[in-house]
Amino acid sequence: MKLASAIARLKTGVLLVGALLTFTAANGDKQPPRLAAYGADTQHTSISGLSSGAFMTSQLYVAYSHIMVGAGIVAGGPYLCAKSWSYNTLMVNATTTCMHPLTESVGPNTPLLVKLATNLAESGSIDSLDNLKDDKIYLFSGINDKTVTTTVVDQTYAFFRAVGVPEASIKYNKSIDAGHAFITNNDSDSQCAVTKSPFVNDCDFEQSTVILNQIYPDMKPPAAELSSQIQAFDQYEFIDSDFTSMSHAAYVYVPAACQTAKSCRIHVVLHGCRQGATVIGDKYYAQTGYNKMAEANDLIMLYPQVEPSAGAPLNPEGCWDFWGYSSPGDPDPDFFSHDAPQLRAIYKMIMRLGEPRS
Repeated sequence: MKLASAIARLKTGVLLVGALLTFTAANGDKQPPRLAAYGADTQHTSISGLSSGAFMTSQLYVAYSHIMVGAGIVAGGPYLCAKSWSYNTLMVNATTTCMHPLTESVGPNTPLLVKLATNLAESGSIDSLDNLKDDKIYLFSGINDKTVTTTVVDQTYAFFRAVGVPEASIKYNKSIDAGHAFITNNDSDSQCAVTKSPFVNDCDFEQSTVILNQIYPDMKPPAAELSSQIQAFDQYEFIDSDFTSMSHAAYVYVPAACQTAKSCRIHVVLHGCRQGATVIGDKYYAQTGYNKMAEANDLIMLYPQVEPSAGAPLNPEGCWDFWGYSSPGDPDPDFFSHDAPQLRAIYKMIMRLGEPRS
């Protein structure tokens, strides 16, 4: 069964890389423009994501907590989850312990993860965990999610409670019969309980709205229309490693008011595996409700992108790195600190948005 599963994943990787090549050919070799500066309020940044994007959310949120005010984690495990059990490799932990452990006893090792995080904060490799104590957090686990099970997300809740986030500051919804997906209120999306591409399901509520309402206390309802266009930008400018699996183009939505006068807050949105723009187009960055909330509430939406890679790094399903693939050959890869290749690239994007307008 393990061999069959591995072969199936390899075939999936080949198909996804083929889709990537088709997408690239169709869109030509046009150079994305440079990400502009908008004088954004970086000290009230927040972040959310699904699946591997949820694991990545935990990593970026904890590592750079000095700029963060909250996070939304949909079907994702606790910070450092792949380090749960030393008798497993990081990849084995990531694909078993952190996804669908057979029992709670072989799920995420939260006491160890809290200890490791505390040590990293004390060494300065990540920001102080005390920064998390006054934040607001949203967690979600679908009843029908067999990809990242509720056993795992329960430990995400336990991690945040253990580092001092009050119970009242965490909204945890595990009562919806959802599959492994981001949730919308759109009849054209997949049925709520299924798990299938593009992993965006109609469960009769807009999860992006719920996430932002949890993080920020002053949200207005979503706008009916957008005042500007979603912009592609050159993500390569921010990458200083050859192994990140990050795409050339990423995306940002900046309401008109944020382009000229206001200093707007930033929300980072991270897609899951097989959800990057090279695989599913604009489905995640344009059709999950975030941008209409941004329009109504003077938020900048930042959509970093990762894509499938069949070589070095080995990332055939286009996942964010939560087990160390971005440091191939390193026996102790860094995917979780200030120096982690993907984390520092996204942090630099956030800082660019905060630079004074030119």
